Amino acid sequence: MGSYNQLKQSFNQQELKALDLALAGAIATAKELGLPCQGLEGALRRRLFDVASTGITDPEALRDEALKDMNIDRTAS
Repeated sequence: MGSYNQLKQSFNQQELKALDLALAGAIATAKELGLPCQGLEGALRRRLFDVASTGITDPEALRDEALKDMNIDRTAS
């Protein structure tokens, strides 16, 4: 049998707080970039959970990775 990485599917209270902070930061960044935020929150929330399922728990790292994955980070053109 081959091995595979198991993605995290449940989160504790501390991890959920980190996700909330990451979401607030991601929305603030999107607003700073002048992006319309209507409908963006749901997409960001889903992406943040995807990123967190890989084991990342730092709110800033979660935010940065989610924004980069959605191509809406500060360096996107």
